[in-house]
Amino acid sequence: MTTLELPINEQWLSGFRGSEEELRRELREILAAKLFELGRMTLSQSAELADLPVWAFMERLSQLNVSVVNQTRDDLLDELADLRN
Repeated sequence: MTTLELPINEQWLSGFRGSEEELRRELREILAAKLFELGRMTLSQSAELADLPVWAFMERLSQLNVSVVNQTRDDLLDELADLRN
């Protein structure tokens, strides 16, 4: 496993109410949600990055206004067409 470091300016933290560990957890969840939203990671990969069970990550996505259904309109239409055949 590779670890990435992210420098954080103390001024950025002034508005965050919580411990350093809570900030670390929140940033992991936000990063995982964004990577899922962009289609760069699957739901299960993103949940793993966020260190959450898939069902809990799905709830977190909802809180962050990220759709759990991460398919384009064309993908959905293709799936519906496959179901009809």
